[in-house]
Amino acid sequence: MSGHPELGSVPGRSSSDARPRASILRPLSLAASFAIFLYLGWMLLAVCFQPRDQWTGARERALLLLYYGCLDAFALGLSAAFLCGLERLRFGLLGLRFDRGWLRHLGAGLAWGAGVIFAAVLTLSLTGAVDVGAFASRAPSRILFLALFFALSSTFEELTFRGYALVRAADSVGPVIACLASSALFGLAHLANPEATLLSSLNTALAGVLLAIARLRSRALWMPIALHFAWNFSLGPLFSFPVSGYTFGAEHDSAVAAGPRWLSGGAYGPEGSIALTAVLVVAIALLLCFPRRFDPLPSAANQS
Repeated sequence: MSGHPELGSVPGRSSSDARPRASILRPLSLAASFAIFLYLGWMLLAVCFQPRDQWTGARERALLLLYYGCLDAFALGLSAAFLCGLERLRFGLLGLRFDRGWLRHLGAGLAWGAGVIFAAVLTLSLTGAVDVGAFASRAPSRILFLALFFALSSTFEELTFRGYALVRAADSVGPVIACLASSALFGLAHLANPEATLLSSLNTALAGVLLAIARLRSRALWMPIALHFAWNFSLGPLFSFPVSGYTFGAEHDSAVAAGPRWLSGGAYGPEGSIALTAVLVVAIALLLCFPRRFDPLPSAANQS
């Protein structure tokens, strides 16, 4: 095991020991409370900013970046309130410490995210389901805006679905159930996106499993944030596909050939394709070989 002693299990206690009911319910209640407060804050900020699907001017783009910046700040502040204020633990336990391994996890996440999308797009191209046009939106200002947007939005979604609540839930019901539950919620959250289908939501849930494994195995948020960012950036600015149903104003989107929607993904993009389903299953199996395993967060009672 690794050099993060504060993330280790409680000394002198094996994982097979029976746990008191209170020790199971408390982290679950903390996770649920965090999720409720985060959702309420999210909705309040959405009402204040009223973000739109299309951003035609510099002012609208700046407001969108400010909106997601506020979401990130709120999610980080709420995480700090639970970790440092309520539980009296160190903020570094959230998984955003600049330790000696953070750059390696960041690079690994970028490679995994880009690799999954490259494999899916290659499969779709070989089957003739899509005609790829790389960097159809070539304006440097637009590419920079999308990079900033995806960095902020990916960070918020990871703080929401793979942050404090996931690890506290895993401490209560185990990493497998917590991973599946958070991933199911992740898929349902995208069901209202434009052109969404049951297959696209299934793929999003599988992507959530991949991201949750990255979070729990690396024991940090750097890898899932980078994976999420590389996924979105590769789909949108690089290959000019819709990202979860949103086109983000590309000048010329990659063409979708006539054929079954379940193969090409249709207007939702490759995330609605069976090709991505197959790639994700393989990626999940490979990432399970990542050489670490989940250790629960300590509680205030056993924090040194």
